[in-house]
Amino acid sequence: MVSRILVMDDDLLALESLEDYLKQADYAVTTASSAREAVDRVREAAYDVALLDMKMPEMDGFQVAAMLRQLQPNLRIVIFTGYASLETEARAAQLDFYEYLPKSNWYDLLLPTIERVSAEEEPRLPKQRPVDLEKAAAQYADEGKWEMAAMALEQAARIAEFTHEWQNAAALYERAFEHMKRARGLSVESQRLQELAECAQRIAEEG
Repeated sequence: MVSRILVMDDDLLALESLEDYLKQADYAVTTASSAREAVDRVREAAYDVALLDMKMPEMDGFQVAAMLRQLQPNLRIVIFTGYASLETEARAAQLDFYEYLPKSNWYDLLLPTIERVSAEEEPRLPKQRPVDLEKAAAQYADEGKWEMAAMALEQAARIAEFTHEWQNAAALYERAFEHMKRARGLSVESQRLQELAECAQRIAEEG
């Protein structure tokens, strides 16, 4: 089992929640509410995993990760974000981070991720996503990353719109809506995707 986890988040309520959740699973957890504090923690002790919030006031999670790896090269980095995007996940893969997790359904994803860290003696190769956006969405869905699946399908729908494939765009937006609803419930983002699906369907019927 992973013995030591460093968790960094500037949201103190989120930090406390994560600490309690991981401690209940019998992990040793140290918290940091700032980049400077995270660096100090890694200078003081060795950790197996660093769970880093991507959006921080002083510097982002990628910059913090680079600093922590200078101090502990074998530290496995998990980026944890409420501002997920396909672009930043690709950047995390290029930097050989262990995993990139959206906060929208962290309670489904976090413990299995930490368990994988403890089971793998060698770090995995960076994850390569399919170029085909629908295949990428299916891969995200298989991993339980519903928000990321929705984003991939929305990009595919935008391409379908550009080529005037309105019926296909409507279907893609509808699938994106279902994934986003699973991730965030009936949020503003979910409703936006549903409205885009309805709009594309109207255009398809009028055409």
